Amino acid sequence: MRIAVLGAVMSAALVAGVLPAAAEAYPSISGTGSTAAFNLVDQWRFELNQRGLRVNYVGTGSTDGLTQFAASQTHFAATELTYPQSSVPPPARPLRYLPVAASATVLAVNLTVGGRKVTELRLSDELAAKVFTRAVTDWSDPAIAAENPGLALPSLPIVPVVRADSAPTTLAFTRWLAQAPGWDDLCPSCVPSTSFPSVGGVVAQSGSIGVTNYVRQRPGAISYVERSYALNAALPTVALANASGAYAAPDPAAVTAALASATSGVDGSVDYSPVLRSLDPAAYPLSGYTYLVVPTALGPRFTAEEGRALADFVSYAVCDGQQNVARLSFAPLPAAQARATRDQLTAIPGATAGPRDCAGPQPPARQDITTVVQPGELLISVTPGAVVLPPPAMTPDGAIRLTAGSLNPITVTDTRAGDPGWSVSGQVTDFTGTEGTIGAANLTWKPVVVDHSPVQVVTAGPPADLSTSRILATATRGAGTAHLTADVELRVATSVPAGTYSATLTLTVI
Repeated sequence: MRIAVLGAVMSAALVAGVLPAAAEAYPSISGTGSTAAFNLVDQWRFELNQRGLRVNYVGTGSTDGLTQFAASQTHFAATELTYPQSSVPPPARPLRYLPVAASATVLAVNLTVGGRKVTELRLSDELAAKVFTRAVTDWSDPAIAAENPGLALPSLPIVPVVRADSAPTTLAFTRWLAQAPGWDDLCPSCVPSTSFPSVGGVVAQSGSIGVTNYVRQRPGAISYVERSYALNAALPTVALANASGAYAAPDPAAVTAALASATSGVDGSVDYSPVLRSLDPAAYPLSGYTYLVVPTALGPRFTAEEGRALADFVSYAVCDGQQNVARLSFAPLPAAQARATRDQLTAIPGATAGPRDCAGPQPPARQDITTVVQPGELLISVTPGAVVLPPPAMTPDGAIRLTAGSLNPITVTDTRAGDPGWSVSGQVTDFTGTEGTIGAANLTWKPVVVDHSPVQVVTAGPPADLSTSRILATATRGAGTAHLTADVELRVATSVPAGTYSATLTLTVI
């Protein structure tokens, strides 16, 4: 079995400065939650550590963040979901939702004409609803052409891709679809949810990396995902029609403009209905917030000193922390929301009394030191040589012949700035020989993470056949070097003639 390797290299520039250290001491605080917001929270954490405020954060997903906060295992949770929107029972401890980051859920598409990516696609909610319910199934459909006059589109099947797992992006997308004309006819009894309704012909993939990876490899595919994942995979995004009838691209300014219409409840949770109805032609409709969920009462695992540290962390996030959010694919908070979040800080026990603003006391002197962190690269390599499996042996019942082995060692090295994480997937061709063919579905693998750098968080993919693209491993923190392999098993029907059969396994890293 021969192995072909395809790699993706991402680039980013980062300018770092020295921050003034604070004289006051803080206890450390910890939180878990959103993976989409991990890089942003990690940047805030790094900057505040220089000022003596130590924040520990792990991106475990919004649902897990809410679960750990409810069990008082953390001081805060970062999440795009409120408790009523999730599957997690609300905790007994009183809490407040504090919006600290703004971002876009985008429609990412893999569409080319004449070898060039289609980068100016436009869709309304009504047309997107038809695409994701299979009422429109080809990119040459007249309904798509009507919304994209002058844009050359291929005759190619549309492959809608949704999240197989519960996800905040699914809630945002179905909330937008639910107000589209004709949605109730296209999807009776469907309501906004973190799980996409079951629709025949729609592909489901787990995780943001999973759907992004699938779209990147499948021509004609389209899916909803956080903007950062689409940008990292170099996938074009779709301009969406807002309530004014204008089409808006998911750039930071359009996100900030849209969220200026949002309203909040007494607990800080946001009502996005006004965003979807906004008549601002610049507003991007699939815009939303990441919350920090914070306690509003002391407890056995939450002291007033920890409350002071938490309040100062949030204050920094919505003030100085907003300056470079666009670099990490987020948008600045609307000014009114930034003020509203600061005004809520006094609800945290131990917070400094009195109003807060973003000016703050300045140090008596400041000297800036600048460095340029090189973009780095994401590389994958395979130990040379063919994988030779032993001759298949008959099973005791005589039903099939089996052979097994292991892939040659695979090395993934990530030196990119920002540590965006990565995913390795693989797909095999049919085994061909002079006398016949063995279908690709007969080869299965069981991924193995051999070792990885201490700071990396690398997870092996599930066992699966390789007739379609399958995950070998994913890294939510990928900076460093990881070594991977997989145990493989090939099932050979007793009817397959004798001979030598070969296939090519293609590995892709994004």
